[in-house]
Amino acid sequence: MNPTAGLLESARLLLPKVDARSLLVITSQDLPLDGDLQPILVTVGENHPQPSALHLSFLPRRREERILHAVSLALTRGLVSEGDLLVCLVEGENGFLDSLFLYRVRGGEPLLARLESEPVLKATVDLCRELAHPAGGTPIGAAFVVGDEERVLERSRQLMPNPFEGHDIRITNRHYWDLVKRYAKAFDGAFVVGEDGRVLAAMRYLVAEGEVRLPQGLGTRHRAVAGITSLTRAVGVTVSGEDGMVRVFERGEVMAVIHPLNGTLELLKQEV
Repeated sequence: MNPTAGLLESARLLLPKVDARSLLVITSQDLPLDGDLQPILVTVGENHPQPSALHLSFLPRRREERILHAVSLALTRGLVSEGDLLVCLVEGENGFLDSLFLYRVRGGEPLLARLESEPVLKATVDLCRELAHPAGGTPIGAAFVVGDEERVLERSRQLMPNPFEGHDIRITNRHYWDLVKRYAKAFDGAFVVGEDGRVLAAMRYLVAEGEVRLPQGLGTRHRAVAGITSLTRAVGVTVSGEDGMVRVFERGEVMAVIHPLNGTLELLKQEV
């Protein structure tokens, strides 16, 4: 049984009773919406049939985290405000809307929303997903450090001459991705990416002296990236050369793990 129509009607009746600001709907399906119900529509998946206000490229597993992700992105776009009460409908694994939540918007811009809203960080993660599943099939281990570039460069050194020095190569320009992939496959060390998206360095040795908190089983690449993010405001993104999982680091910790093929995201640390 498809509960979508019933949940939409329940949400319509609930909105005025709880004095909610808006209805937020997270779905991959075409919804039967009529004229007087105008939700904040958040789409997931590819080739969605309906135009939407927001689209999620990365999808947390748990419904509560999907709401956090969608609301955080809506907050950055000015669609909701801190303190707003929202009625939220969320799609389950069966492809139907099956859950209704009330959610009070809190402030801040967690890393989760920045993965969608910041072009440089999103491009870095998208590139890492391609490195995780290249045409040859074997994951290419890699490490990227994004932002706070002055402090990152102070706390790292070149393993070999920097091939990107003096060149305006932007990670947001997919034309350069094959070049970055070739260096990732051939050489060790991290890439340093500026806040403006320029690839400032490759083959960079990161001095990992900061306090880190990592799950067991992660190697030196992950520890080095975690360490540099504990000493700076940078965000780290790594690709595991073993299983291809993409990990996002901030403040010395793994914040999220992204499955490279379908974009499924697991939050390891709640941010707000």
